[in-house]
Amino acid sequence: MRTASVGLGIALLVLGACRTAAPPLPPVPAGSGGILVRAGEPPPVRDGQVVIDRVVAVVNGDVIMMSELQENIIIYRREAKAGPQDAELERFVLNRLVDHRLQVQEARREKIEITEEELRGVLDDFVRRNGGDREKLEAQLRVQGVTWDALRREMRDQLLAQRVRSRRVVRRAAVTEAEVDRYLAENRDKFEAGLRYRARHIAVTVDAPNVPAAWERAKAEVDALVAALAGGADFAELARTRGKDPAAGDLGWLARGELDAAFEAPLLRLAPGQVTAPIRSGAGYHLFKLEEREEMTPARLAEARQQVRDLLAQKKAQERMEEWLEALRRRALIAIRL
Repeated sequence: MRTASVGLGIALLVLGACRTAAPPLPPVPAGSGGILVRAGEPPPVRDGQVVIDRVVAVVNGDVIMMSELQENIIIYRREAKAGPQDAELERFVLNRLVDHRLQVQEARREKIEITEEELRGVLDDFVRRNGGDREKLEAQLRVQGVTWDALRREMRDQLLAQRVRSRRVVRRAAVTEAEVDRYLAENRDKFEAGLRYRARHIAVTVDAPNVPAAWERAKAEVDALVAALAGGADFAELARTRGKDPAAGDLGWLARGELDAAFEAPLLRLAPGQVTAPIRSGAGYHLFKLEEREEMTPARLAEARQQVRDLLAQKKAQERMEEWLEALRRRALIAIRL
C-alpha cells in the first residue's frame, strides 16, 4: 500500500538526509488526503484522526512507506521461508528495498519496459510455487495484508531490476578461457576428488619399534628393495616374495581419502608406473606404486570447465553488483526512518 485511505489524516514522518541541507519533501500522493512533515516535527493530527501509515525511507524523492515494507517482509518470508519478523529482519528487508528501489529507478531512467506477458509469466510461476491455486493464494495474501495489486507491482519492479542488472552487471562479468584454465590448475584436487586410483604396497615392518637397531635393519631392507626396483625388479613380485603378501601388494581401486594422507599425498604426485620413496610410519617403512588412475574424460573436463565458468561468472557478477550498487548509493539521496 503506497497511498493512504482518503478521509483519514496521515502523518508521514520523513528523516532529513544526512546532508547540511534537508532534502525537499516528496509530493503527496494524489487523493490521499495526507500530509508530509520533516523528522522531528510533530505530526499535526487533529482530534479523531489516527496515523495509519508512515514513511520509513526516501530514495531520491521516492517514498517507501511502512505498509510497503510490511508487504515486502511478508513476500520475503514466504519466498525465503524466513522465521518470525523482528527488528533485524525489518532492517534487512528495508536495506534490500532501498537497493531494489535504486535499481528500479535506474531501469526507468534507461526506459526499460516490462510487457504484460512477461509479468503474467512471473505471476503464474509465483502461484505454482505457492500451491497452484490463485484464488486461495490471493485469500492468504489478503489475510497477511498484501493485495494482488501490490504483488503485481513488486513483481514488475523485480523484473525491471533484473533487466537493468543484466545490462549493468551480468554482461560485464564475462569469464575468459585463460581464467578457467588458471582456476582448474589451482584447484585440480577439487575436480579430481571423485577420480579413483589403483596402487600396490610393500611394507617393511619393525619388530621392536623401541629398539633403534630394529629400525636400522628395516631401513637397510627397504633400501635394498629400492635398489632392486631401480634394477628392473617387478614391484608385484617383490611384494609377493620379500614383502610376504600373497595378494602381491595390490590395494585395488581406491577413492580419494581412503589412504592416510601421509601415504596418499606422495602417491598421487606420481605418474602411473612410478614408485614412492620410502615413507616411514610408526610401524615401519612403506613403498607404494601407482598402477593406474582415472583421468578426466573429455565429458568430465567439459562439465568441470562449465562449472568453473559459472562459478567465476557468479563471483564476478557479485563483485560488479556491489560496486554498481555502491556507486548508485553514493549518487543517491537516501533518508532512513525506521
